[in-house]
Amino acid sequence: MSFLGMWVVVPLPDAVVAELAPVLKPVIAEQQSSPETRALWEEWVQAPERVRGLRRRRRPDEPVSEAESEAFMELSSACPLDEHVELLYEAMNQSPKEWHDLAVCAGCRKGYPAAALAHGLGPARFAMLPGWFGDFVLTAEEVRAGLPAVTAALELNPEQRRAVEQRTAEWLCEMGDGDPGEADAMLDRLVPLWRGAVERGAGLLGCMIIPS
Repeated sequence: MSFLGMWVVVPLPDAVVAELAPVLKPVIAEQQSSPETRALWEEWVQAPERVRGLRRRRRPDEPVSEAESEAFMELSSACPLDEHVELLYEAMNQSPKEWHDLAVCAGCRKGYPAAALAHGLGPARFAMLPGWFGDFVLTAEEVRAGLPAVTAALELNPEQRRAVEQRTAEWLCEMGDGDPGEADAMLDRLVPLWRGAVERGAGLLGCMIIPS
């Protein structure tokens, strides 16, 4: 069965964030704190190098585990905010037009862009980003406070950038039928989005959804 996974990050006024937070934050927290999720997270943290796209042809000596790749897929593809998709659409429509240039939107047919970014960055860097696998609701003050961590997570020297881009594209294309160019979109635009939101006093909504 085909589907389109979308990761959307949009700037919102604090008044809209205040309406969203009581509904969405408990959903995100429940997903993040469940024993099953924590076990899958710890498994990924212990050996992220053993996770690869399951369609990739591997060398015999490559330290890759199909079971751990499937576990990471289970960890990263829950999309708990899908049940509130209409509320998310309504909130996105309240983003001021003059802020639309900041928004980040990445898609992947039969895949999950936020999972691809996580695979690319690895657990240590990805844990510096807010929320849980692309899902977060932040006030303007939380956006400002989180800027240093987001900047550090995505601060890559040329060699690191090539490796992260390759791994991000790998998950897009070898777990889904994605466009490797979406890796660049996520890696290049998140920090400018965050800085722009700080400059404009905006909050942020991030959501990994499957549009109906």
